[in-house]
Amino acid sequence: MEFQAIIMAAGRGSRMSDLTSCMPKALLPVANRPLVWYPVNMLETSGFSEATIVVCETDLQSILKTLEQICDVKIKLHFVSIPYEEDWGTLDSLRHIADQIKSDLLVVSCDLICSVQLHQMADLHRTRDAALTMLLAPSPDVSEASVPGGKANRKVEHDVVGLSPDNRLLFISSEADLEQTLTFKHSFLKKFPMVRLKNRVMDAHLYFMKRSLLDHACDGALSTSTTIKGEFIPHLVRRQFRRRHCAKDQDQSLNMTADVRQDGGENEDGFSRLVQEYSTHPNDSASMRDCFHGDRMKCYAIMVKDELCVRVNTLVSYCEANRQMAKELARVGVLDEPLVAPSVQIPSKSTVGADSLMAEGSSVGERSGIKRSVIGKHCVIGDHVKITNCIIMNHVTIEEGSTLSGTVVCSEARLGAKCELKDCLVTGGQSVIGKSTNEVIVNLEQLMEVE
Repeated sequence: MEFQAIIMAAGRGSRMSDLTSCMPKALLPVANRPLVWYPVNMLETSGFSEATIVVCETDLQSILKTLEQICDVKIKLHFVSIPYEEDWGTLDSLRHIADQIKSDLLVVSCDLICSVQLHQMADLHRTRDAALTMLLAPSPDVSEASVPGGKANRKVEHDVVGLSPDNRLLFISSEADLEQTLTFKHSFLKKFPMVRLKNRVMDAHLYFMKRSLLDHACDGALSTSTTIKGEFIPHLVRRQFRRRHCAKDQDQSLNMTADVRQDGGENEDGFSRLVQEYSTHPNDSASMRDCFHGDRMKCYAIMVKDELCVRVNTLVSYCEANRQMAKELARVGVLDEPLVAPSVQIPSKSTVGADSLMAEGSSVGERSGIKRSVIGKHCVIGDHVKITNCIIMNHVTIEEGSTLSGTVVCSEARLGAKCELKDCLVTGGQSVIGKSTNEVIVNLEQLMEVE
């Protein structure tokens, strides 16, 4: 096996705790499929025969049962649990299973929904003899997205990256950590005379890595680092340019100002001109190959173009993913499955829009209408109910005359007759009556346990 696949599914969903208070983040339903199914399916359709899933010990049985019994996954899955009491990051989890990893590896988060062809990334990783190859995507624009509860943080974490013409990863930083001025050494600019500086970039949390990086992660210098994205990768990118010999560095640093927070995907022209001005290397492919010659460690990145790439790590992105995947299932290999399960009975005077999904075992009453919504399994929808732009999870009862818009209703909830909810979030097992707008209706005891 050339690459050993590792799915990170132990995260607790701290930025969407209203949703994860009653179920693991990995099992949150997106288009009526558990979130973790998407990376598992991506690996399976890409030819992987097995994968390791890292889970929290308290979630092991529920995730195992869902994937093996409900989702009919064909790929062989190995589960590794980590202690619930430990607040481990992704790099901690990799160290925990390092002795089980015998080859180069592919690490992917359980919250990634992606249609990228993995063999293309693997080809780049091999041909460039890269230590690391990571997937990047344009940051989503959620400024106009409706958010259940009304108070959810719409802020998206942007990264700023610097790439060479052949996608060598030369620089990476969270946009929030940057000042207006970036400083690069003269030697760096001589070696890389053309740099594309991109802002509003999202790290997709999909990485091809050499096995030797795990040994490096266990070194004393990195023993306190806990995350792949926030600490390990920036360290690797910087390490690319470490000199072989400890000669005295007499290079002068150059201060270059670039507005990394302005809208748009790239800030290239002015930056590249400054680089060329201070560079003694001609800008041609032969000299670029010479520049790369002799590097001990090389990091590369692939930027998503037209492929589907969504991360589900906030309430905003969760809602957007459900809206998008209701129309995009074919892009992740779901081709022949009907949008409305055959077992669903729809009365002649009720309607379910072509932009909605309904899972098996659910029922719709007389003169009800469902638009742009996802309805889970075994839901009971009464007469004269109107549902628009909503996510209804499994085993939910909505009594007659109710109207729901822009609302998420978690499993086992019950909405009373003539209930009206607009842009609300109802957590699992709640009973709701009356009218509400922009509210989170939550079991406080469950939420306190999660936090």
